[in-house]
Amino acid sequence: MYLLRAFFFLAFTTITYGQPSEVNEEKSFAISLASMIPLLDIEKQLIEILENYVKKLEDKVVFLKALSDEMIEENLESLNDPEGYVSNPLNSFRLIRRLQRDWINIEAYIMTQQEENEYLGAMAEHHRQMPTSIDLEDAVKGIDRLQTVYDLEIDAMANGILNGKQYKYRLSSLDRYTMGVHLFDEKRYQDALFWLYSSLLSYQDNSFNALFDFDKTKILELYAENLLELHRPKDALIAISRAAELNIFDARILKRKNDIDMLAKTHKLDPYENFTEQRVGEPTNFELGCRGQFSIIPSKLYCIYNTTTTAFLRLAPFKMEFLSLDPYIVLYHDVLTDREIVILKDLVKPNLKRATVYDKQRQKNAINNERIAKSSWLLEDSSNITLRIIQRLSDMTGFNTSGWEPMQIMNYGLGGHFREHFDFFNLSEMSDVEQGGSTIFPNIRTVVSPKKGSAIVWYNLDNALNADSRTLHGSCPVLAGSKWVLTKWVNSLQQTFKKPCYR
Repeated sequence: MYLLRAFFFLAFTTITYGQPSEVNEEKSFAISLASMIPLLDIEKQLIEILENYVKKLEDKVVFLKALSDEMIEENLESLNDPEGYVSNPLNSFRLIRRLQRDWINIEAYIMTQQEENEYLGAMAEHHRQMPTSIDLEDAVKGIDRLQTVYDLEIDAMANGILNGKQYKYRLSSLDRYTMGVHLFDEKRYQDALFWLYSSLLSYQDNSFNALFDFDKTKILELYAENLLELHRPKDALIAISRAAELNIFDARILKRKNDIDMLAKTHKLDPYENFTEQRVGEPTNFELGCRGQFSIIPSKLYCIYNTTTTAFLRLAPFKMEFLSLDPYIVLYHDVLTDREIVILKDLVKPNLKRATVYDKQRQKNAINNERIAKSSWLLEDSSNITLRIIQRLSDMTGFNTSGWEPMQIMNYGLGGHFREHFDFFNLSEMSDVEQGGSTIFPNIRTVVSPKKGSAIVWYNLDNALNADSRTLHGSCPVLAGSKWVLTKWVNSLQQTFKKPCYR
């Protein structure tokens, strides 16, 4: 049984220490922002490989151009007086030798694949470090989760507007098409329609589209199929007709146009038609909290300098903000220093792994989409910093520190979150987050925004050591920024003589 959870906000750091679970060794780049940072260096290396390949091709072109210019000069001279040219035995010999030997060597030089082989060899060394299709799927789900939880308008989001704030970066037409494909495959046709329409609006012809097997026709075709799934054959006919206009000799598209034309002519709208698309229900308390839509209710909560829990606090009191008296939830400010946060990050980064949740049916830890983050564990004696944090938490709470479990640090990635759950543990958070990432207590409509160095402490058990369902909580997806969290659980059995009554 666990009595209290301390949840520290670091600054963008997560830690995971070997926890037994069914976790494969996929790198899960999208799950943690800390895992994505090395990808920038990998991309830099790939660009350098490409630049080196281009440079060698340019050198090859320069060499061939110089050779061509020299040969053109002599050829033009010979054509002015062909008979006179070949009448010279030296010229005759040179002409035959060039055509019999030189042009074969030139052809061999042009056909050599040395540059290509060097490029492919260099690229092969990086393939194992690059994201997989699973990572792309995680990234797509992350974007979709942000859009859904925060109820963002899809085209605005794609154009870099997140919760009303304009950012420098935006999604390309191909990015938006990828989102549409994923949602179409998930049979979420209404959302897929918006992404595909946004892809059409942002599409621009350029020389790179063919390389990526992408064009306007592909968008229009999937857009038409999506409309059919939404029982809108007449609109689908308009879309596929535009695709046919762009590809007037494509028999496949023309046949599909005729098929949809027949459907449009025979389709009768049934107001009670059973759409496969699920209706969107009312937002949950968790979603309302993430969106900042809880109504503000005047309360008698207050802030104090805590000088009484232990004697040490008379010298160094804690800034203490009451968020709820029943259940007991308190926010402590300035608990961790910037230097401590940096050290904690350095300790855990090499050990970050996909976070798991306990599966009651299988009685083991397993990956679950309810928890999108990476984590690691730190033992109490991992460093002087961890020992100080343990003592600090004891000063904050007045609880016995002996027998406590290791600290856990988590880092949230693209759309990273932890859905509402009862773990009756102790939670601590540790980071500033630009947008999103709040901790929500939906049953008591309380929101705690992440603030670097602060700590949330709450009791998950009542005086009778029964689980308090009001402490149901979850972590909102991180909309912008990076969220690092340190969690510490306190065992209630260790407090029998230290603090027999927890109020």
